[in-house]
Amino acid sequence: MVFGRVPCGAGTPAREGDSVQSTHKYFFGLPGNPVSTMVTFELFARPVLEALAGMTPRKVVFLHAKLKSEIKTKPGLKRFLPAILSGEFEQAEVELVYWQGSGDIAATAAANCYLVIPPDRERIEPGEWMPVMMR
Repeated sequence: MVFGRVPCGAGTPAREGDSVQSTHKYFFGLPGNPVSTMVTFELFARPVLEALAGMTPRKVVFLHAKLKSEIKTKPGLKRFLPAILSGEFEQAEVELVYWQGSGDIAATAAANCYLVIPPDRERIEPGEWMPVMMR
């Protein structure tokens, strides 16, 4: 992911009283895979865009739920995997949606959240409480 700003009209001096927003253009470079794009947009781009629009950026909602079935994954990266959250309070459970990688839009459409897998985990047992990012 990339974020930056460039001056409007190269070589054009800013006028007195101009805000930074009116003298610069902002840009985002998001990942190419659809699921990665959706996650990084929610985590990084939406809050900046809302702030630039004068809004109070809405908070990204994270919950915790018990994992329904075992997960095995490669360690090294924090992962946001499409999942289904059901139940509430101490009965909240989360289960991965079967998917074929971060280009699988159909699986993501069936999900109502993203299960957040810490970067240092290779195996996660059923019944463990896991962080969940709501969509």
